[in-house]
Amino acid sequence: MRGEFSFIQSSGTGDFSMKVAKHVGGQFVYLMVGDELIVPGFPQHKMRYVGPIGPRGEDVVDPAKGQAARLVHFDYLPNRDQLLVGERGTSDWNETLQIQERAHDVIERGVVNLTLRQNCEHIGSYIRHGKPESPQLRFWVGTAAAVAMGFAIFGGGK
Repeated sequence: MRGEFSFIQSSGTGDFSMKVAKHVGGQFVYLMVGDELIVPGFPQHKMRYVGPIGPRGEDVVDPAKGQAARLVHFDYLPNRDQLLVGERGTSDWNETLQIQERAHDVIERGVVNLTLRQNCEHIGSYIRHGKPESPQLRFWVGTAAAVAMGFAIFGGGK
């Protein structure tokens, strides 16, 4: 175990140990399929916990910037003790299967994280809900449009 109460590690014997991470609200939670994993920073990077579905038990979809989404092991994520759990996943079996099916779809199609198009939020939202959305991108596009409009109205003349 690392830190005070950061994570329960799997033993590496193929068992499915529960993973624990800190929720954005401050409490520690057991990970559920579909949980949003947030890498703090600016801008934030988001991954999805999907359960051990990879050929070697990989359990997180990581759509790294500029790369195709890939399956990785939660236990081997760098700085995983700093990860935060955002939107919660599900405990419903049918929904779990749908999330895992969409995760496989994203990996098999080689979906690439493109900052101004399908970013990590789009990919994670699609995996969780079946619909790609990015509030972060919508905010920045709206902000850029407002700044451009303000410049055109107030700052463009001599």
